[in-house]
Amino acid sequence: MSAHEVVVVGAGPAGSTAARRLAAAGVRVLVLDTARFPRPKVCGGALSPRVLGYAPAGIERQFRTGIRRAVFSYCAAQPFEVVADRPLGYTVRREEFDFWLLERAAAAGAAIRDGARVQAVERDGERILLRVSGERVRARLVIGADGANSIVAEGLCPHDHPPPLLALQAEMASPWPHGETARVDVGRYPRGYAWAFPVGDRVNIGVMLGRAHGRRLEEALARFLAGAACLPGGHPGGAKAAPVAGFRDGAGGCAAPGVLLVGDAARLADPFLGEGIYYAMWSGSLAADAVLAGGDGEAIAGRYGTAVAGTIWPELRMAGRIAFCFHCMPRWWFRLLSRLPRGILRYAGVLAGEESYRGLVRRLLVRLEGGTGRWVGERLGIARKEERSDSKRCK
Repeated sequence: MSAHEVVVVGAGPAGSTAARRLAAAGVRVLVLDTARFPRPKVCGGALSPRVLGYAPAGIERQFRTGIRRAVFSYCAAQPFEVVADRPLGYTVRREEFDFWLLERAAAAGAAIRDGARVQAVERDGERILLRVSGERVRARLVIGADGANSIVAEGLCPHDHPPPLLALQAEMASPWPHGETARVDVGRYPRGYAWAFPVGDRVNIGVMLGRAHGRRLEEALARFLAGAACLPGGHPGGAKAAPVAGFRDGAGGCAAPGVLLVGDAARLADPFLGEGIYYAMWSGSLAADAVLAGGDGEAIAGRYGTAVAGTIWPELRMAGRIAFCFHCMPRWWFRLLSRLPRGILRYAGVLAGEESYRGLVRRLLVRLEGGTGRWVGERLGIARKEERSDSKRCK
């Protein structure tokens, strides 16, 4: 039986970030993953600029394309565009990007065992026992970074709901004549949307739907491809589906004594866009901070849970409210945003980490008049500035 201070289960962005930070500080860390790296990953592969704050030096060399223009459509019609003076996001090939992050963790001193399947996780006194490909591994602390269907979460910190979203994604080896442009289509994708953007010499195409509509993924992707003349012809081969672990308010904790869940394993993905890499790396960094601050497993779990609840959850909670409002009446929102393209450009501040979802919504409410602004504000849990001022004067 082998023993380690910290075992990280899952070598994606969340696990590699936590392992790199811990190993660099002198903690003995073992990283386990079922797959052999580099490995393919079902993902859009789009990074928001705010990822830079949690990434090791040299990440820019992993970028394939910087997206500066976005074209939005409703059921493949009524397109409008926004053009930014800085990248709205960057695209990467996940098999390259994840392998690079894992190599950075190894360079910092983390021990890496890919191709090692974790079969069970259970408590063994004050330690955690993992059954890994026929052998037993004991750890003082386990970080569950093993995705939306986390075996660590299932064994030690279970969720009370399945991942709420599903995505179908493919890459096409086809020319993309639209430069640094992403295409986004809404209106016929319950609780989701369809996308297409360049990743170097390839095109990443996909669709996201609410879990209840998962059987319509293939149909939705086919309709998106058929309805947009700007997209490459033909149906992409090798399209694969995967759960998207969107956050749901009140969905339970992300830690227990000796166990920290990060990234998709903790349901820390944007329920509006489905973005997960940023929150994976952010939570991985918070987990490392909690461990390095010291204490026993209970103290570390409490510290991490408090950090996530005070920083990540408020953002994801607001993203969930925005998603609810948008999907209640997508046509209305599409028309509104098409008339306020600068509002979408302000979203670049959120993607860059310079603005919060709450701050962005407050700016939007200032632009909405009368009953419309009140209706939106009530559903998002934010009163417009002038209404708060009136309330104070009444008191």
